[in-house]
Amino acid sequence: MLSSIRKQARSWVVKVLFVVLIAAFAVWGIGDVFRSQQVAAPIIEIGDSYAYSQADFDRELRLSLQRLSQIQGMQVTPALFAQFGGAQRLVDQAESKGLLQVYSNEIGFEIPMATALQYIETDPEFAGATGQFDRPRFEYMLRQLGQSEEQYVATIRAQMRASYLLSALTGAVTAPDALSRNVYAYSEEQRVAETVLVPTASITDVAAPDDATLKAWHEAQAARYQAPEFRAGLLVQMMPSDFIQDVAVSDEEIANEYQARMAEFSTPETRAVEQVVVQDPAIADKIVAAVKAGTAFAQAVRDATQGEPVSLGTITKEKLPTDIADAVFALPAGTVSDPLKSPFGLHVVYVSAVTPATTKSLEEVKGELRNGLALGRAADAMESVRVQLEDELAGGVSLAEAAEKLGLKQEKFAAIDSAGQDRSGTNLGISQDAVGLIFQTQTGEPGYVTALNDGSYAVAQVDEVIAPALKPLEEVRDQAIADWTADQQSQRAKAVAQEIADKVKAGADLAAEAASRNLTMKTSKPFHRGEGDAENGVTPSIANALFGLKIGEMTVGEESDGSAVARLTVVNAADPAAAADAVKQLSEKVTQTLANDLRQTFNTALKSELPLKRDDTIWQRAIETSIQQ
Repeated sequence: MLSSIRKQARSWVVKVLFVVLIAAFAVWGIGDVFRSQQVAAPIIEIGDSYAYSQADFDRELRLSLQRLSQIQGMQVTPALFAQFGGAQRLVDQAESKGLLQVYSNEIGFEIPMATALQYIETDPEFAGATGQFDRPRFEYMLRQLGQSEEQYVATIRAQMRASYLLSALTGAVTAPDALSRNVYAYSEEQRVAETVLVPTASITDVAAPDDATLKAWHEAQAARYQAPEFRAGLLVQMMPSDFIQDVAVSDEEIANEYQARMAEFSTPETRAVEQVVVQDPAIADKIVAAVKAGTAFAQAVRDATQGEPVSLGTITKEKLPTDIADAVFALPAGTVSDPLKSPFGLHVVYVSAVTPATTKSLEEVKGELRNGLALGRAADAMESVRVQLEDELAGGVSLAEAAEKLGLKQEKFAAIDSAGQDRSGTNLGISQDAVGLIFQTQTGEPGYVTALNDGSYAVAQVDEVIAPALKPLEEVRDQAIADWTADQQSQRAKAVAQEIADKVKAGADLAAEAASRNLTMKTSKPFHRGEGDAENGVTPSIANALFGLKIGEMTVGEESDGSAVARLTVVNAADPAAAADAVKQLSEKVTQTLANDLRQTFNTALKSELPLKRDDTIWQRAIETSIQQ
């Protein structure tokens, strides 16, 4: 069809075909489609010429999940993808693409059809073994995308327009040399400091708080002692293992399953193989003769070729070229082949080890097979019970009565929080998926019977929602005392650190002041801005403060286990002139940053100028629906 796109549809055959299609649509009721007021609103709409629909989002989401799942080696769910911002980025990219497309239309910028077709036909992704355009490969990709050729060509033209438009906008952007040098000097400057840490644990004379002090602390720090939302109600959950005891599996069925899945229990023969490929028969014969005479294969290859053999590792027969596979897999361990010819040349192959093929016997896997068959049938039985449970609930039967009637396990909870714990902090043993279902269920009537990620079904009924509230002081007294004491120690440690700094500023010696308090003075390693040297008492925040000081000046900052006094002692300025390569690399990054900023500014300007409508709740509901399914 790529070639046919180049032609205009003017033949009488095409016109007749269009008449037939129009008539067919009328018969099938397309008029109802056009009359319907239930047309789904697009997620993004820009004027009259661009719309990004739910179907577009679903297609891009599906393809993104497929690619990520292949890369990660695990199933990436829509919920996980959305959690890390993937879904939001898809819609943001669609918006940017639409803005550029509409703007291109307004200024009359277009990509010729021939240019787009040439781009597709020379795309390496569609190249076959000969390096030319491979139609089956192209059609496979279209099926994956769920697009027609016309749609794909239109997409490519839109992408090319956006690319050329942005290139015209940012192509001339180059970071000025002075800016790159200044950025390098700023980012690569290092400093050294002397530090003294005052640990909070060194403050040991904090008296216990009286009741009035503790009460005031409890009220002022109410967020620390807030009880979470709890829910009370009933959970009914069923999984295949609950039904397995009612399932019978015969030995004949197990044997049939074993035969059907024989490949799963078989490991093919493998061989540890090294080889060398040469073109000269005399060299190949020389290597073979040397190995048969007792020379190690690697040494024989070195002597004959001045090179090294190639290790293919431990491989199966299918990994070898068909021309040599049979001969190699006929060799015993520790032997060399005669020269073997293939299109690549003459192979001399050495087999160092042979691992025979193995197949687990029926007896070895009988239990696994029985369990798998039983679980499959148990899942069918569970599905039948799920339907009965839904029917009972739809008929007005209470959840407890329906569960009792169907023999399902019931789990009552007087108080459960979103972490699955009761008021005492004890985990109730309910899966996190089921806990999530409880917190999605409204109070009163039972919720829906829902499939969970572990293969079970569950339905919850929430009878009461206990709102978050401040825990009584008596319930958290020990924790409150410990928190108050730690806060006092921290304040005292900071005061001691500030006292040391004040004395040193007045002329005292930092090392002497540290020693008088049994503290240790350290010297940091050179550190960059915002990084510091945590091992020697310079946190990132203290480092930032030190980069604003002159040599000899001091700052006081908090660490995880105390407060630190830090005095700047050395400034190591960065020299851009002595680091030309590093400055050049940095210049490329700065240029890219400037280009990105310019693109973002242009995108923002287009959003303010063009008639843009966007409804994120549409795709967000789609994600939520996928989570519930």
